[in-house]
Amino acid sequence: MRHLLFLLPLTAFAASILDHPTGPRMTPPTLNVITPVGIARGTTVELTVEGLNLAKASAIYFSEPSVKGTILRVKELPDLPDIRLGSNGTPSTVDVGPLPPRNQVTVEVDVSPDAPIGPVSFRLLTPLGTSPVGRFLVEPYYGETANREPDDTLEEAVETYLPAILTGTISKPGDTDLFKIEVKAGSDLTFDNPAGEVGSTLQPVIAILDDAAKVIAEYDKTMFSHHFDKAGTYYVRVADFQENGKSSHFYRIKVGKFPIAESAWPLGLERGKAREVALKGWNLPAAMSVTGNSTGEDENAVIFRPKGSFNELRLAIGDEPELDASPANTTLAAAQAVSAPVTINGRIAKPHTQHFYRIHARKGEKYTIDVNARRLGSELDSVIDVLDATGKPVERATVRSLTETSTTLSDRDSLSSGLRLLSWSNMEVGDYLMLGAEIARIAAIPNGPDEDVRVDSINGQRLAFFDTTPEAHAIDQPVYKIQIHPPGTKFAPNGLPVVHLDYRNDDGGPGYDKDSSVRFTAPADGDYIVRLADVRGAGGDRFPYRLTIRAPRPDFRLAVSPRNPNVPAGGCIPVRVSALRMDDYDGPINVEVLDLPSGLHATKAIIQPGEVSATILLSADAGAKLDQAAALKVKGTANSITHWANPEDKLKLIALGPKPDVLTNTETKVVEIVSGETAKIDVRVQRQNGFAGRVPVAVHDLPERVKITDVGLNGVLLNEDESQRTFTIRALPNAEPMERTIYLSGMVETRSNQQNAYAAPVPILLRVKSK
Repeated sequence: MRHLLFLLPLTAFAASILDHPTGPRMTPPTLNVITPVGIARGTTVELTVEGLNLAKASAIYFSEPSVKGTILRVKELPDLPDIRLGSNGTPSTVDVGPLPPRNQVTVEVDVSPDAPIGPVSFRLLTPLGTSPVGRFLVEPYYGETANREPDDTLEEAVETYLPAILTGTISKPGDTDLFKIEVKAGSDLTFDNPAGEVGSTLQPVIAILDDAAKVIAEYDKTMFSHHFDKAGTYYVRVADFQENGKSSHFYRIKVGKFPIAESAWPLGLERGKAREVALKGWNLPAAMSVTGNSTGEDENAVIFRPKGSFNELRLAIGDEPELDASPANTTLAAAQAVSAPVTINGRIAKPHTQHFYRIHARKGEKYTIDVNARRLGSELDSVIDVLDATGKPVERATVRSLTETSTTLSDRDSLSSGLRLLSWSNMEVGDYLMLGAEIARIAAIPNGPDEDVRVDSINGQRLAFFDTTPEAHAIDQPVYKIQIHPPGTKFAPNGLPVVHLDYRNDDGGPGYDKDSSVRFTAPADGDYIVRLADVRGAGGDRFPYRLTIRAPRPDFRLAVSPRNPNVPAGGCIPVRVSALRMDDYDGPINVEVLDLPSGLHATKAIIQPGEVSATILLSADAGAKLDQAAALKVKGTANSITHWANPEDKLKLIALGPKPDVLTNTETKVVEIVSGETAKIDVRVQRQNGFAGRVPVAVHDLPERVKITDVGLNGVLLNEDESQRTFTIRALPNAEPMERTIYLSGMVETRSNQQNAYAAPVPILLRVKSK
C-alpha cells in the first residue's frame, strides 16, 4: 500500500525546461511516496521511494545500524499534474521554474532479526545532495491484513487471524474500516498503532464490537489492551476522531498478545544509581532494575527496553539527590519538608489534588523549580506556585502599564511571533507587552500598517517572560506597554492597570512542552511552599512527575538548521545554529563545525549575549570531491560547558552538490551606522546554470535593533532583470553600540521545502555607534 508523506508544492504552467522564461533551477531532492510503510524484522524487502530529482541516487543512510540498504535501480516516472497551491489554498503566482523530473528509487532493505521494533529514518544521497528524512516502521513478523473496500458493515468486514497487523487508510470523510476476529474466552489482546510516528495524520478511534454490532469498548489511544470475557466473533472498527478522511490518514495496528510498555515509575533516576522501576503495560514483568547511566546521545536520559517489549521507555537522569513524594502532602498544613537541591518523584493520583513542599531559604537565594512530566510521557499538565509559610502567593514584581492598544485583524494562537496591533506608537524594540496574563518582548516594529509587531521567539514558538505563559489572544484584546518594578512599588494612578506578578508558571516555554518552570528569588529568610497541581484539575495513574528544586545552573542546548546541508561546489550556504538558554544563561556561546571532509570549510560564530541564534557559513572548493555524506558535527561552548547540536539525530549529514544557481556577493564590506540613522548596503548576484528567475535576499544575524526599512511586500528582492540592489538599514534610536558580523544570502525559489539559499562568502562588518 502506498502512503503519501506530504504534499509537494506544484505550480501552474505548461512550458518545458528548455523554453521556460526563467530557465531551469536546481530543486533539492524531494520525497513524496514511500512503499511499504512497514517492514518485518528479519526480512529483506524492496523499498520504493518516489520523489523529485532523485536521479542517480547512490546511497541510503539509516538511523538504525541494524538496518542496511542497497540501491537496486532508479527510473524516471511520468510527471504529475503541475498544480502548485499557495499558503491560502489558491494557485500560487510565484514562479518556481519548470517541473523537475519525478523518479522512483528501489532499495533492497535488510532488517536484522534483532532490529528494534519502531520507526526508522533514512536519507537518500543524490548528485544534488541528501534528501529530506523518510520513515518506515520495523515490525514483528506478523501477518498483514489490509482493509478492502467496501468494509463498513459486519458482512463486509475483512477477516483476519491473530496475531496480525491491520492496515488501511481512512481516505474519505465519514469512512470506517471493519475487521473480523475470533477470540477465546478470557483473552487479553494488545493493540498498538504507531503510524503517527511515520507521518500518519489519522486521529484514530478504535472500537470493539460484538457480533450484534454493539460497541462494547472504544479507545482513542495509540496503545491499549482489551479483555474479552466471552469467546466468539468480534469486530475491530477504525475511524477518525473528527470523521475526516485523506490519503495521509493511514494506520498500522498490531493486534495480539505481545509485550509492550506504556510507562514506568518513577520517571527518572539519580545519575549513576540503580533502583527498582515499576512497569506499566501488558505482558511485562511488574518491575525491573535500571541504573541512571546515559545509554545514548542524550547525557540526561537513559533509554531502555523491558525484556521482550516491542517498544522502548525513556527515563530522565538527574544530578540532585532523589526522594519519593509523601502520600500525605496534599494540604498546606501537611506540606512535605525537603532540602534543596532535591528531585521529588510523585504522582497526582486523584483529580483536584494538590501537592505541597516546604523549603527553607535565605534572603536573596535563587532557586530553579522545574517539573518534568509531559516530556517523559506523563499526562500531567502542571502548574506550580511559590507561597509563603501562610499559603499566600509570593509577589515577584509589580507591573505598571504605560500605554494601551489592542489586537486587531485576527485571533492569534499561543505560538505565533506576530501580533497585529491597532497602534504601536511610543513602542520600541525591547519594550515589554502585557496581553492577558502573558508578558512578551518586542523584537521588531512594523514598517507599515499591514504588518505585525514581532515579539521574541525561538524555533517558531513565542517566548514569554517572567515565567508567564504564552496564551491565545482574541481580536480586540487589550495590550499594554509595561514597565517591571520591584514588589510593592507604588505609583500615581494613570488610569491603566497595575498588576502584581506572583511566582507562578503553567508552561515553561520552548523545550518544556506542558511542563512548568519557575525562577524564584527568596525575598526574606524563612520557609516557602512549592505547590504543584494539574492546571485542569485532572489526576490518576497516568499523572506522575519529577519536581526538581535546585540552585540555578546556567546552561544551553543547541539546534542546527538545516540538518542536512547540501553544499554546492564552488559555493557557500548559510547554516543557522539556535540556542535554547536555560536557567537565565545570557552569555556568549561559541559555535563551530568540526571534522569537515577535505575541500569543505566552515566559519565560526558567536551567539551573542541575549540572542538565540547565529549563522555559520559552509563552503566547498570548486574542485571538492565527496563520494559519500559526512556527519554534521556542530559544537557549542560557553565557559566550561560544551554541547553538540541535536545529539539525538543520527542523520545530520553534509553532502556535496553541483555549482549553485546563484553566486551572491556583497559590494559593501563595512557598514557604520549611528543610532537613529540609516546606512546603505549593496548586494549583487550572478546567475548560473541557465537560471534567470528572481532572487529574494536575506540578511542574517542583523541585531534586533537594526532593521531593513525598504523591504516592500517581498522583502529585499532582485527581479528577473536585476543583478544588483541597494537597500537601507536603520539603527533604532535605542540601538546600543556594537560591532557585529552580518551575512547576505540569495535564495532560489523551488518546489522543495529544503533550503536553497546561497550566501556571500565574505561577510559584512557592521558597526553601530552612539549618536
